Amino acid sequence: MSQIDLVELGQTIKEARKAAGLTQGQVAVMIGSSRTRVIAFENGYAPDMSINTVIHMLNAVGLDFRLSTFNHGCPTLDDLQAEQAEEDARNARRGLPWPRW
Repeated sequence: MSQIDLVELGQTIKEARKAAGLTQGQVAVMIGSSRTRVIAFENGYAPDMSINTVIHMLNAVGLDFRLSTFNHGCPTLDDLQAEQAEEDARNARRGLPWPRW
């Protein structure tokens, strides 16, 4: 994810929680919070939730939190690799040689 807002983060956590087979109550116990707070965060509303609690919630559902240096709009290696993979797939569909270097 390159840029994400609170609603998207909550939705991502909700999807990961469900994929992990966890209930909101189980996550709440794991992070030492209430089910109500987990529900609020999954719905994109938790203005007073600490970053520490968010990180614990991410970890509880199998996700992590990473920081990177600001790249001033330059593509990252992941961006370039994804772009190349898309181009290679398009070329393969057209019958062009793969990979094109």
